[in-house]
Amino acid sequence: MKIIDILYWVVGLIAAGFAVYKFYLFAISRGTETNSDLWIAIGAAVVACVCAVAYFLRHVNKEEEIHITQ
Repeated sequence: MKIIDILYWVVGLIAAGFAVYKFYLFAISRGTETNSDLWIAIGAAVVACVCAVAYFLRHVNKEEEIHITQ
């Protein structure tokens, strides 16, 4: 696994966790800042999706070699 793949995983998981946290704050709060929490949650979810797509697009058409020994 390359460093860039690990970076995609780490950033994607952090962004997904942050999106869930901000959405939770949006769901339980009744104040005036709820719209900002929602937009931040949507932005973090987009970042997580971009990281996932970038990771999987790097691995398209890459086959692992299977060595068959006799």
